[in-house]
Amino acid sequence: MNDYVIGLDYGTDSVRAVLIDAGNGKELASNVHWYTRWKKGLYCDPSKNQFRQHLLDHIEGMENTIKSVVKDSGVAVDEIKGICIDTTGSSPIPVNAEGISLAETKGFEKNPNAMMVLWKDHTAIKEAEEINYLAKTWGGVDYTKFEGGIYSSEWFWAKILHISREEEAVKRAAYSWMEHCDYMTFILTGGQLKDFKRSRCAAGHKAMWHKSWGGLPSDEFLAQLDLNLVKLKQNLYTNTYTSDEAAGTLCKEWANKLGLTTDTVIAVGTFDAHAGAVGAEAEENTLVRIMGTSTCDIIVASDNALGDKTIKGICGQVEGSVIPNKIGLEAGQSAFGDVLAWFRDVLVEPSVDIIKNSTRIDEKHKSELIEELKDKLIAELTTQAEKLPFSESVPVALDWINGRRTPDADQALKSAIVNLNLGTKAPHIFKALVESICFGSKKIVDRFESEGVKIDEIVGIGGVAKKSPFVMQALANVLDRPIKIAVSEQAPALGAAMYAAVAAGVHKTVEEAIKAMGNGFETTYHPEKEKVEVYQQLYKDYELLGNFVEMGISEKSIGSTSKYQALKQECYEANMQLNELDLVVYTFGNVSAVDRENKVFAIKPSGVPYEVLQPEDIVIVDFDNNVVEGSMRPSSDTKTHAFLYKNWEHIGGIAHTHATHSVAWAQAQRDIPIFGTTHADHLTHDIPCAPPMKDELIQGNYEYNTGIQILDCFNEKGLSYEEVQMILIGNHGPFAWGQNAAKAVYNSKVLEEVAKMAYMTLQINPKAERLKESLIEKHYNRKHGKDAYYGQ
Repeated sequence: MNDYVIGLDYGTDSVRAVLIDAGNGKELASNVHWYTRWKKGLYCDPSKNQFRQHLLDHIEGMENTIKSVVKDSGVAVDEIKGICIDTTGSSPIPVNAEGISLAETKGFEKNPNAMMVLWKDHTAIKEAEEINYLAKTWGGVDYTKFEGGIYSSEWFWAKILHISREEEAVKRAAYSWMEHCDYMTFILTGGQLKDFKRSRCAAGHKAMWHKSWGGLPSDEFLAQLDLNLVKLKQNLYTNTYTSDEAAGTLCKEWANKLGLTTDTVIAVGTFDAHAGAVGAEAEENTLVRIMGTSTCDIIVASDNALGDKTIKGICGQVEGSVIPNKIGLEAGQSAFGDVLAWFRDVLVEPSVDIIKNSTRIDEKHKSELIEELKDKLIAELTTQAEKLPFSESVPVALDWINGRRTPDADQALKSAIVNLNLGTKAPHIFKALVESICFGSKKIVDRFESEGVKIDEIVGIGGVAKKSPFVMQALANVLDRPIKIAVSEQAPALGAAMYAAVAAGVHKTVEEAIKAMGNGFETTYHPEKEKVEVYQQLYKDYELLGNFVEMGISEKSIGSTSKYQALKQECYEANMQLNELDLVVYTFGNVSAVDRENKVFAIKPSGVPYEVLQPEDIVIVDFDNNVVEGSMRPSSDTKTHAFLYKNWEHIGGIAHTHATHSVAWAQAQRDIPIFGTTHADHLTHDIPCAPPMKDELIQGNYEYNTGIQILDCFNEKGLSYEEVQMILIGNHGPFAWGQNAAKAVYNSKVLEEVAKMAYMTLQINPKAERLKESLIEKHYNRKHGKDAYYGQ
């Protein structure tokens, strides 16, 4: 009896299944299913970088392809030992408590925000910027450090945050979110969502999961982005699993659908690029380039080779994401084949309209001609481009048509073409675009090597690698390195099959499966030395163009009229959080955010209702209370904020509210006693209440003197503003602060909740005693001490 396994590979446009002999890697059957809804362009808006997919496309594809390969192979179903699924990513999906995608539930069937947010969706650029800013400024762990130091809009948390803000109904209905590879695997295994084994590959590269900080980012960090993320995290996961492990076995429902047995092992899911690296027989220090619509670049390294080093500007380094117990490094380009497909469509679309409206051709021939035009145009452009004389005086293009993934992710970047003249024809531009995607590849190789990552050889897989010798030869010339092309037409599906073989116990390790099931290599492209030197000069031109475009985009993103747009945005979002957290009534409250380098801060304008407040309304003020930018009058509390910024140099944001319970304690002129552990989680002291302001100060510079009042209270009580980040002003209300504006808002909410709890405590037991010191120290230190470990 032989052992067989199935690898299922979900791409952007289609899903393909292969049935493989686990003993020798021979492919017995394969099948491809194209997504019908996606092909029609449903639920997408390219002008907004919105790309969504309905899970029914994927579920139908899974059933059709697996049934087809089982039937076509002719093998006995009890000889099919395992299945593994790889998908694109990060492509997260909102699900209900049963683990069903919201788009499959009533009321959400046609709602794009309830569907899978495809990897190439870039609607979350602003949210990614927030995550990056907070990670660098909040004062705790930089959760992006194992993801190249820059979190992308293509990834898990940014997309969830964007959808949650855009659609309240989806935010409320989403019990959890699942990566595509996890979702499809969960369908096959069934069971309880809380018990399901989530993918290490997906979590580590896209969700900032790392064992060194106990899994996902802390509640405190997530709360400063959005409190909803803290609630959501409770329904996500703590542990993750590598794809050589079994997620479970095939559930009865799907065993019946597919005609397989319930003994079929289902491996933990993974991403397509990482499975592709395994299918391409990845070894240490081999760069595997998966080249299709976009690229993923995967290197496997040992712990010994990297040590404690984190690689800057890539997409992640995750233990076990490719081969267990080894580090998987990921980089990539947001567009590769898509760049060439875009140019094809630019040329084809006007011709299609002319053909459709022509009265000289019948309908049958119109359709045939349009299909022929689409199918053959890139091949014709390639033929003509190959005939062009090789020269430095050619158009130069930039490949950032879908933003830049690596190095240094920035999805706001755009493409460009320069050095055009009246003699420039379509083949010249096509050749420039081919060279641009090759130059983008070189930037990735250069980044790896500049960071000390050794590259011994390069292997190419994917549609472009297999179908375009012109692109591959150009790439070899640009990189000045040989490029080996794997034999397998479906390397990711083969890699998934290898994982399935290990999970099912056919092979003991992934390395053993690679050795037994690898298909080898079919050809190698060698650099053409006479062209290498010319490409080196063109590469310099490419870098100059990139620098020019990046500088222009950066200036534009800061705002055509304001260099403080990022600061204004931070301040605006923090102020809106006050409203969302029910900390303000009408306009009774304000938040500011400081830019210490420029010695200014942003603050809410006076009297503007939150429901109409916009980022451009935020006022920029210097530390001497002079308005630097803005047409509105800054908050009446501006002088208090300025005084605190000048005197307390380590605060980055201040919040003032008139929240009910906090104000009640202030009006009672009482410190808030430390009654419970919630209070002790945040500080070891009673929350101080400054005495009411003296008459002579009230008659003077009132708001400025409020700052003096706060400072005097802290000095008299011997408190540190870095530990105690909140105060009550007698007969007035609360102020709170933190490393940034978001932290200040977080502390304001903590203050209000603690005030409420303390009030209720005294209502229940007027003689309630202060929390004992041992509990105070324990709770504070487990969250803030040298060996802190707390996180919910």
